Amino acid sequence: MGSSREDVRGFAKDARQRAGYELYRVQRGLDPSDWKPMPSIGPGVREIRVHTTLENRVIYVAKFEEGVYVLHAFEKKTRRTAKADIDLAGSRLRDVLGMRRKAGLKNPKESTMKGNVRRSSGNVFRDLGFLGQEAESLRLRADLMVQVRQLIEDQKLTQTAAAKMLGVTQPRVSDLVRGKIDLFSIDTLVDMLARAGIRVALRIHRSSSRRRPRAA
Repeated sequence: MGSSREDVRGFAKDARQRAGYELYRVQRGLDPSDWKPMPSIGPGVREIRVHTTLENRVIYVAKFEEGVYVLHAFEKKTRRTAKADIDLAGSRLRDVLGMRRKAGLKNPKESTMKGNVRRSSGNVFRDLGFLGQEAESLRLRADLMVQVRQLIEDQKLTQTAAAKMLGVTQPRVSDLVRGKIDLFSIDTLVDMLARAGIRVALRIHRSSSRRRPRAA
């Protein structure tokens, strides 16, 4: 909604990667690594908390079937969220509700709303300004991180037990649980899953945006 995409694109690179990972988790129906409810803005509104050398926040609502709406994103300079940021997110939430009412949407599978909404490209990292190969690499890393974390949660492992199973140190498990995608490579994540007895399969398909080569 509004300038929120450009605002996240203005984050430092590590914060932008972590914000992308957290939004990817939300798209998958999962909770972000670190979040809090924002009832002062509206029902179902949450704030993703991204911790790097700075503090960044992404406010979103994910209770509508047609999609996740990012309402606002900003760098936080104090412990309290500024009233101006709360008011802006609230205004954009009202815009969402108004557009949904106008379009007659209750639980649509596909939104036909028109307004101050910018749809995702299908890769949240591309939406946040990462290009080509890097956007695809980040999406794959995000998916692998989700799988590793799900494995830890399914087996109800402590971080110490998870570190032993995955062949890494406990601080590395902590970094993964806290969503620090910038600290993990695809190779590292595949190795962690392999040590846990999980086989990773690769599926390749041609991008619809790429033209097929002509026959000789």
